[in-house]
Amino acid sequence: MLKITIHDSSKELRFRLEGKLSGPWVSELRQCWLTAASTTVGRGTVLDLEEVDFLDDCGRALVREMAARGVRIAASTPLIRSLVEEACSAGYDSVEGKPARTSHVLFRSATSGRNPRAL
Repeated sequence: MLKITIHDSSKELRFRLEGKLSGPWVSELRQCWLTAASTTVGRGTVLDLEEVDFLDDCGRALVREMAARGVRIAASTPLIRSLVEEACSAGYDSVEGKPARTSHVLFRSATSGRNPRAL
């Protein structure tokens, strides 16, 4: 099961997910994202995975595609951080180093609240 909440503001469009990004829910998120993409000119888009506890292969592929198209990915738990980093690793350095180019992946400490820290 996946809950998708869309927060639309003047600064960004945020997809806040809760649950598992897998199976038919991947197609549902893709459709939501593609439909909303026409309204985001001049604003950033964020995929908030703070409350996601599982990504299947198709979910990781969609995260990779979204990141490649400029969507910022926010994750906090060690498992989801690892899966996102693995999915997006083709264009980014490791967690230990700073990215060679601007990364769209934001990592938050599980204890730091809602304040993002870009690696």
